[in-house]
Amino acid sequence: MRSFVMELKSTFFHLSFNISFAFLPLFLWGYVLSGADITARFWIGILILHLLIYPGMNGIYAYFSKRKGLISGLWDIKPASKFTLFISLIFVLAGVFTSLRSNCFYSLTTSVILFILFSLPFTGIKSKPFWGILVISFSYAIAGFGSGWLCGSNLNNFFKDLFNIVGFISAVTFVAGFYTLSLVYRISEDSERKGDHFIENLGESRSFGIAKLMLSIAGITATVVVAGKFTLYELIGVILYFLIGFLAVDRFEKNFHLQKEIQNYRTVLSFNITNSTVLSLYLLFRIIASHFLFID
Repeated sequence: MRSFVMELKSTFFHLSFNISFAFLPLFLWGYVLSGADITARFWIGILILHLLIYPGMNGIYAYFSKRKGLISGLWDIKPASKFTLFISLIFVLAGVFTSLRSNCFYSLTTSVILFILFSLPFTGIKSKPFWGILVISFSYAIAGFGSGWLCGSNLNNFFKDLFNIVGFISAVTFVAGFYTLSLVYRISEDSERKGDHFIENLGESRSFGIAKLMLSIAGITATVVVAGKFTLYELIGVILYFLIGFLAVDRFEKNFHLQKEIQNYRTVLSFNITNSTVLSLYLLFRIIASHFLFID
């Protein structure tokens, strides 16, 4: 009985629901740009992505990664097992099947395929910086932004407005920068390194460089969209937010060597929580306000 409880504890840890929350702004961003009112598809899309697809993808990645670092060791978590993989596959299949009712079946299927290709060791994608970042960025952007858009509209309407394409570019580059940044703790001086992930092959300097470059592009493209479609107050707020965020990342880079892996992990976790909370609240407010005609 105790071993089964430990198995459940390990599986729950590897499903990483907190990472699911970190990518909530992607779905909301896509839904905002679709211009749709709040419908059942909106809520179904959120539940599918953040309670089924993302956790399932996290579990699949954990199984093939087989990494047991300091973070999991703190909570006495063993590496993902076949049980974790089984549960993760059930989550993903349930999410894909349920998505037939929310118009995002193809976006989620594409995303899952890309993510599995990224996770499987024999493809070697995960260890190659260019391909690793490219595949994971499109996987999460298609799942998040793409599904958000499709829950509110359809693919034909997407190409009718250039701002939609720019918005998708901002989502891709946001994932590229934020995903890279969220893993830099794994190259702290006291980290366990296996050499099988692009973050380890990039090293500290290039990892921070890519993260800052991609997040800068994401900030600029998102600002262009907000300037072209939303209010002046929102534009000012978005500009200030991204400037503050860039300064915070720059400070983290300067303090990186002064901290151990667990401290760097906590810094990354605070970035995830803060960013997800601020952007999600803003985008949710805009969706609700637009639904009740407070703003256009």
